[in-house]
Amino acid sequence: MGNPFRSALDCFVWSVWGEIGVPSTDRRTIDLAIDLEALIHLTDLVAEGDPRLVSHVAAWRTAFPEFISKARMKHIGDGAAPWEPKRDRSRTMSGSPVAVVSGASAVQLRMRSALGVSARAEIIRQFVLDTPGTRRSSSDLARLCGYTKRNTEKALVSLERSGWIARIEGGASLRWSLNDHAALASLFAPLPTSNTSFLALGEIVEELLVLDEYASDPVPVRSAAARGVLAKVRPTADWGSVNIPRCAPDRDAWENALEWIGDLPASALERVASP
Repeated sequence: MGNPFRSALDCFVWSVWGEIGVPSTDRRTIDLAIDLEALIHLTDLVAEGDPRLVSHVAAWRTAFPEFISKARMKHIGDGAAPWEPKRDRSRTMSGSPVAVVSGASAVQLRMRSALGVSARAEIIRQFVLDTPGTRRSSSDLARLCGYTKRNTEKALVSLERSGWIARIEGGASLRWSLNDHAALASLFAPLPTSNTSFLALGEIVEELLVLDEYASDPVPVRSAAARGVLAKVRPTADWGSVNIPRCAPDRDAWENALEWIGDLPASALERVASP
């Protein structure tokens, strides 16, 4: 049966790369902000058996290194994801790679074009995707933005000086908020309607890939494994506003997880309240 989770995810990864310029026939509506480093890490995990995807992504990464954060790549992949693109020299790419930054899902690339590849850009992206008036701690922002808390706090001070964000004193901890959500949302429009974190989604999918190992196991065994992994990723789903698979006790949770990956990104975009 061979890697059903990776096969389903391969289609999703193709579609996401297609949003930002990689030629792809697998197109879906990507109603969330693409996180480039998280996407690269996912691609490194699943694309080994797809030489065409490897070649196209390598060409894009080589052509547009200015969009990519090496620091975030190391942080997101825990040093495991290779930084240097793997070129498939047995294949010749036709035409020059293009970077498509105009769509709602490519808001990160537009912000990086304006603000550089920086913690500042990631903080503004998060606040713009949040509902107006959202207040967040530096720890919360560090987790959502994929930077260390120290770098995040330095960026917050810098953004405060610019007048774009304000610190909210009082309560149990210091919070931060965007000063003029409407103005910045307009500046970087169009925006996706979902604030689901692609970074969190990537972490969840990486955990779910272990379920490939249970494809040939009896239903009770693979279902129990799936329920265990889903319980493990629930905290990530909570901070990343990701809807993860849920199923009744008499259903095969393994099949539910596979269907969820096959329906990405739509299956991840809505949070479901815990029972």
